Amino acid sequence: MKYMDTYRKWAICVIVVLFASFLGSRFVTPGPIVHTPSKPYNRAAAAQQARTPQTVDTSKANASPVGSTSATPSVAGSCPTPVRETVVTGSPRGRAGTPTWTVMGASQLNDLIETSPKCISLVVFNNGSNEIVVMRDGQLPAKVRISDQCGKQELLSRLAKQKVAYEVREVEVDPIAALLINWGPTLLIVGVMIWLMMSGRKAQMKQLGGMNNMGKSRAKSGDALKGKIAPTTFKDVAGNDEAVKELQRVVKGLVGADAYAKFGASLPKGVLLVGPPGTGKTLLAKAIAGETDGTFEATSGSDFVEMLVGVGASRVRDLFDGARKKYAETKKPVIIFIDEIDAVGGKRGGGTAAGSNQEREQTLNQILVEMDGVVSNEGIIVVAATNRVDMLDDALLRPGRFDCHVSVDLPDVAGREAIFKIHMGNRKLAANVTALALAKRTFGYSGAEIKGVCQRAFIIAAERYDEARTALREEMGLAADAPLPAELEAGLPQEVRMTDFDEGVDFVRYGNADPAKQSRMKDSDKKETTYHEGGHAVTAEVAPGADPVVKITIMRRSKALGYVQTMPDTDRVSITRDQALGRIVMAMAGRAAQEVYTGTCDAGATNDFQQACDMARRMVTTWGMSRLGPISVGDRPEGPFAGTGGGSAAFGSDLANAIDREWRYITRKCYKAARHIVEADKERMEALAALLREKETVLADEWAQIKKDHPSKVKWEELDLPKGDWLDLEDEGATK
Repeated sequence: MKYMDTYRKWAICVIVVLFASFLGSRFVTPGPIVHTPSKPYNRAAAAQQARTPQTVDTSKANASPVGSTSATPSVAGSCPTPVRETVVTGSPRGRAGTPTWTVMGASQLNDLIETSPKCISLVVFNNGSNEIVVMRDGQLPAKVRISDQCGKQELLSRLAKQKVAYEVREVEVDPIAALLINWGPTLLIVGVMIWLMMSGRKAQMKQLGGMNNMGKSRAKSGDALKGKIAPTTFKDVAGNDEAVKELQRVVKGLVGADAYAKFGASLPKGVLLVGPPGTGKTLLAKAIAGETDGTFEATSGSDFVEMLVGVGASRVRDLFDGARKKYAETKKPVIIFIDEIDAVGGKRGGGTAAGSNQEREQTLNQILVEMDGVVSNEGIIVVAATNRVDMLDDALLRPGRFDCHVSVDLPDVAGREAIFKIHMGNRKLAANVTALALAKRTFGYSGAEIKGVCQRAFIIAAERYDEARTALREEMGLAADAPLPAELEAGLPQEVRMTDFDEGVDFVRYGNADPAKQSRMKDSDKKETTYHEGGHAVTAEVAPGADPVVKITIMRRSKALGYVQTMPDTDRVSITRDQALGRIVMAMAGRAAQEVYTGTCDAGATNDFQQACDMARRMVTTWGMSRLGPISVGDRPEGPFAGTGGGSAAFGSDLANAIDREWRYITRKCYKAARHIVEADKERMEALAALLREKETVLADEWAQIKKDHPSKVKWEELDLPKGDWLDLEDEGATK
């Protein structure tokens, strides 16, 4: 669009220039006489007479009104008194108000030629113009306008007949001016068109990275990144002790450990960081660069992918060639970091023969050759990060390429505590704020999510401090930016409270709260949300091994209408069959409570059903916790290539049908159990619903009091839950 605007502007400029050239060609000063007159005359006298203004007897001219048809008789050879001529004054050649020439009609000129031809000294014609000039003795020059070419021919015949001198003048044009007038517009248009084509080509090359630089690597050197990113070391990394320990071995070998050389231990050529998003893979790569004094080159998988086939492979070659040159010059190790390598390292042969797929596969082939090919890569270590290791090609993962696979998992309690301490720094905290307490509240949170929790808490604390400072200034009558006394400044709330971190925890997982939308909710919607969340909380207390409930809220957030927050006492590394069934029952209880207490059902249980069905499928296909026995067949392949060359089913149709029936059997049984729990614990449900309608949020101590006042009447062992007895596929009971 911006290129179209540029073309439009230049087109307007061309039109303006052409119009100016046209106007310039219309105003040309007549040149000298080039045609000999038909009658000799005194040229110098005529020219002097044309330049010198003549006096006019205005008293005689005014004797008759303008427009009169009569003329004063005159003797032959003398000019008659003009009676129908308009006197023009104020010419640039004369003084202001001085007559310079007159305007004569064509009929008057004809009468003058017939009656007094001798008073006419010269008649001047200009080629290309219908206006002629009549020179007369003792009077001002007169301008006469002839209608057409035929009128000129007739006038010339009449002048020749009366033997009146006349001249034909041509327009004198400078050769350079003639060239500009005749060829200037054409040359200008051609030049503008060439310039526009060159500009468009230049813009296209710039967009594509430039033809000359298209095959160049886009990696950013660590020297170029200095000053833009803070230096990072392993001290800045927490929650991944095993990964740090493994990478420290790599760093130790890079800086030259004698022990490694003595035993002939060679460093890995490639280190692959594998883990969920936000666990600190990129942070670990920065720490490697910060711990070594070598060269650090950072790029990403998407930097190699381009529209043109072969560009990615060229960039890979340029990246490794540059690394070899730097190692040869500095004799220091070169670390190449490729973030999100799954963008180019995916399995080959799984797609169509489209150009983009060919480009990706050629780029991957070049990476494989550069990492472990004929050319030596001494002093070069490739560090890559991905959260989709299952997508990577097997040739990329074999020893010799990515020898070392470092798992960067979600941090445990100790790791989360260490991460909180790093982000808290030396900030002033309330007395009840501890990193351990926050670590226990954030089970399953990644390092990036913990950072988000801290940043949200700091923002809330800063807003509270700013509001208190503004109120104090208004109370004292100070300006908005006026400094406060030190003793008053010290009395303002400057600590970060536990409630601030609680809000940060909820914000990261469930989004921001909107009290305005909460107040506009209809009572019927609030009632349904109340019983929905109450059903989750009540059933969570019945299942064995369920995580304790620490918060129940119907406060609307951007990602949820309400939620029940649970917190495990310790980190879980596995899950039992009863715990899996308990989670399914808890997920189904929201819809069950709505049907029992409000008689309605809405779309709010969509996410609950998704979690329940996913858990049931895993019990059947992966964990061996169903009546089909200890099998692990994985999920059936999905997508456009499932069963058509892109993958085949891991089991037959009979087992697939049995799996579908089995997970549906589990979810139906769990839903009936959830409905039984919410009906049996009616008193607990009503007490929780009343408190939620009043306060909108119920915390752990308030929930503990409700449980104490209203004990549960349900025992888990007495519920009609899915059986775990094995069934033969041939048995009709397994299919019903």
